[in-house]
Amino acid sequence: MIIQGVNITGGIVKDAYDTTSNLLVFIDANNATSYPSSGTTITDLSGNGYTHTLSGPGFTTVGGVKCWDCTTTGQIVCNGTGPTLPTSGFTYIAWARMIASSATYRTLFRTEPNNHPILINAGTNTLGMWDNVSGGFQSSGYDVTALATVWAQWVTTGDSSGQTFYINGQLVGTESGHTAAGNTHAYIGTMTAGQPFGYIANAYLYSVKLSAEDIFRHYWSVKQRLGI
Repeated sequence: MIIQGVNITGGIVKDAYDTTSNLLVFIDANNATSYPSSGTTITDLSGNGYTHTLSGPGFTTVGGVKCWDCTTTGQIVCNGTGPTLPTSGFTYIAWARMIASSATYRTLFRTEPNNHPILINAGTNTLGMWDNVSGGFQSSGYDVTALATVWAQWVTTGDSSGQTFYINGQLVGTESGHTAAGNTHAYIGTMTAGQPFGYIANAYLYSVKLSAEDIFRHYWSVKQRLGI
């Protein structure tokens, strides 16, 4: 018997899955129900009705993965007022292929009225978040150089006290005292001011902090589905 996409911990087999419990937003370039390969409308598969609009980026396939091209300009915008990231806990997940250039900030998510839950600092390859209200860039302490131009799972969990960062199902860093919790979900991929992140295959927002085990299961489930 061949078992694939599982995490064996203490001799117990754990199935790979991407949970739908506590899901606020889910958009997917690889699901025709969410995006039919053309147009500007992206349907939210969470059932909560948070439709998104492509504002600039195109649609393409990279490495066999269907995705939105946010490598130069444009962004994915949540229509109207997006859901609030609870101060009690939230989780952002995206499968993305980051550009290599560090000439500008690389923003994966941006909330309103301020803050960037996942951002690579300009002039560096350091992963963290940006607090527009107080403190500016907040480092996770993790260098993302090896992730340039490869598909990866990018995750941050947070609450009122700070945020934790995961790459491909593994915890890679934390920061305390700064958070996007309490803000509303707004943008994915880049900003019109010019902070391109790369290619975006999907994006999830949860109203809870997923556990490390759930994030790892999510990693294996989506990785297999995308054929990565």
